[in-house]
Amino acid sequence: MKNLYRKLTILFLANLTAFTSYAQYNNAYRIKIIGNSYSDETVIRLVNGATQGFDGMYDAWKLISPNPNVPSIFTQIIPGQILSINALPEFTEDKSVTLYTNIPVSGSYIIEIDEVYALSANYKVSFTDVSTNSHIRIMGDTSLIVNLSAQQNAATFTFNISSSLTTIVNHETCTAMNDGSLEITNTGNNNWEYEITDDNDSVIINNTSNSPINTINSLIPGNYKATVNSLGITDEVNFTINPALVLTANFNLDKDTVYLSEGGLVNTNNTSINAQTYTWDMGDGGIANTENTSYTYSSVGNYQIALTSSNANCTVQNSKPITVLLTPTVVTAINSNNKMEVKLANLGNGNYQLVTANNNIKNISVYDVKGSLIQQATFYENEYHLSLSTNSNGIYLLSVITEDGKIFQEKLVR
Repeated sequence: MKNLYRKLTILFLANLTAFTSYAQYNNAYRIKIIGNSYSDETVIRLVNGATQGFDGMYDAWKLISPNPNVPSIFTQIIPGQILSINALPEFTEDKSVTLYTNIPVSGSYIIEIDEVYALSANYKVSFTDVSTNSHIRIMGDTSLIVNLSAQQNAATFTFNISSSLTTIVNHETCTAMNDGSLEITNTGNNNWEYEITDDNDSVIINNTSNSPINTINSLIPGNYKATVNSLGITDEVNFTINPALVLTANFNLDKDTVYLSEGGLVNTNNTSINAQTYTWDMGDGGIANTENTSYTYSSVGNYQIALTSSNANCTVQNSKPITVLLTPTVVTAINSNNKMEVKLANLGNGNYQLVTANNNIKNISVYDVKGSLIQQATFYENEYHLSLSTNSNGIYLLSVITEDGKIFQEKLVR
């Protein structure tokens, strides 16, 4: 009977040699079971052009020994269609192949896993004992001792083939948004663990997945490592979340006060960074969508010029005030070549402090942008507190005249 089994083994090896002549010389494993003074083996291969059904060019049916003392190991297409050589397509997703056994008596058996032809770099393989749900990574020729119960046609092991992970990194969209993300695709696998660690090896997230695709969101810019574990196989991917380009909205005006008598024209100089589109709101209803603009005002008033700068992901805004007056005489109604030294402090909320160098009589006047007198007073000390807290926000002209004709004037922004 042993001679018959040796003949079957020789036939099996001959089939392997014959079939490999039709295919590439890689991705082939021989799995052998030894015990009860006998042995048996089966082969799993990945072949370009093979299918998951029976392929006459690549596969071989299993011949079970008539000796009931011989253990058997094999794969099957469907129940009753068992294979000694199982050629499968070159998978682009994770795949587990079930190995069945016939065990004549309970006891310890040796499992030898031989790499007949080298595994391609895009694959990793492991071996699972179904009864204990234990996994071992196969890095080359491997020998295991397992305890098996007497059984027939039992699903005993799985040979696990892992294809390469696919990752997609999405960088931060806008500054300080911290919205980077990593998409991990583990096609064909619905039971895996993943862990994300940062540069300091601190765990950012640790989770299990029952989906072939998982997305990790809210990652701040930095360097990371993604570790994926499944059936004893570990994959590591280093990745970086880049910070968003700093987007700014900024500009300069060629003047902060324009006069209708001089045309009411203001010109902008756009100094925004990393922007692609622009919108100008001139404060009086005027809108422009150019990088820079020249704009003509038609009404007296205080306005805010707002610039909105945008790129593909983000939008920021900045604004600056501008005063539109009828004529320059509004703010130069009092004129003198004599200057007076006055220290002016803005105390906030429309309150100001004036400090002069002497105690001469001083007349103080405050005008609005239309030239209307809104406040007037006389003070004798070298210090005076001016309050515009009850007046509306805007621009005002402060004028201080001493009894000897010296003048101080300043624009106040309330």
